[in-house]
Amino acid sequence: MKAAILTDFGSHDAAYSLCGVVANQVKMLRDDNDLTVFVRGNPKDFEKVYERARVVQLDPGEIGNNVVNVTAKSEEEIAHLHAQFETNFADIDVVLTHDLIYQPNMWKYHVAARRFAVKHPKTKWLHWIHSATNLGTINAAGRFKQELTNRFPHSWLVAMNDEEINRKAGPLGFEREQVVVIPNPLDIMEFYDPITRAILGGKAWAADILIVYPARLDRGKQVEVVGEIAEQLNLAGWSTLVIVVDFHSTGGDKVNYRDELKERFGKFMGFTSDVPGCAYHVSHRVVMDLFDYADVFVHPSVSESDPLIVPEAMWKRNLMVLNFDLPVFRQYDGRALFGKFSSAIDVTSGEVGETKTTYTSRGEYMAHLARAVAHMVGQDPIAKNHRLVRQTRSLEACKTKYLMPAIDGIVEWMR
Repeated sequence: MKAAILTDFGSHDAAYSLCGVVANQVKMLRDDNDLTVFVRGNPKDFEKVYERARVVQLDPGEIGNNVVNVTAKSEEEIAHLHAQFETNFADIDVVLTHDLIYQPNMWKYHVAARRFAVKHPKTKWLHWIHSATNLGTINAAGRFKQELTNRFPHSWLVAMNDEEINRKAGPLGFEREQVVVIPNPLDIMEFYDPITRAILGGKAWAADILIVYPARLDRGKQVEVVGEIAEQLNLAGWSTLVIVVDFHSTGGDKVNYRDELKERFGKFMGFTSDVPGCAYHVSHRVVMDLFDYADVFVHPSVSESDPLIVPEAMWKRNLMVLNFDLPVFRQYDGRALFGKFSSAIDVTSGEVGETKTTYTSRGEYMAHLARAVAHMVGQDPIAKNHRLVRQTRSLEACKTKYLMPAIDGIVEWMR
């Protein structure tokens, strides 16, 4: 598909939210589409920001300080802009515009774009308006006002949320079925290590619960407990993924243990050692990135002294499930869920020994813990907000759930 993003940017200002929105749209569209971004400034100033997209400069003629200034030269400038549209837009399937039908600075673009749209009905338009006020642009357009009245041809209006649909649609002549809701995304992995991105892939965003467990694959780490809890969460309708950061686990029984875990839990449990270049370990930065992305930390190990992954997970605001049978974890009482998972400490004396927990029904016990985890994730407002941002406002979520369905819908269904 050939797509375009139409702006009047003279430069890229990272502090200007609209510039950030466009940069994120480029990230969402550039890999799967032939993408062109139209700007007013020098294309070379945008090439690094809009990496792997074509950047083309449009000349609107004289512009003011965000006011409509109709002059004797306006028709000539609009005609020149229209000619640029004819040259650059004729084979484009969909154009994403930003404040084209709203900002006074873009009024000439607006007239030229409408003239182009009338002649080229196969090109579809999605209009973003990044404000809730009325700047009176159309009424100030003088002899061009008539051309700007009523709905822009072959176009749909974007609302960033349901609340603003009617407020924006009515004054611009759009019916409800001509409005699509597309939240503005966040690149929540923007500052993650490239290895982190590779580990998370393109589907982790959709999980209801992501559990990260850094563990050398000694059997005493009891990774299977994490898998059993996650399994019960999945059975209860909570889409759950587990990422095991399996460092220093390339030989001996550790390999056998990993194979057993994959055979049992492979549908929802992944291992960082499977990522190219990560067989032996990943960097500490990657571990912290993964905790940042995750929701829940489960630590069922039978023997620990001062496990640093606990405060690391705490710092990244993970909800915690710890082993009650291991006394070192008791210091977190009141701030974590606890399950009884046995330990290499005699809890009656505090000395080295063994505490062995048995279950009437191990499956029901893990299901009970899973329900407690689901309660935390579903009710804790910080945890819930974290999950909802990942599932609705991340680049991956917005592209998959909102942007591409809107684009494909208007391009394919409206032919």
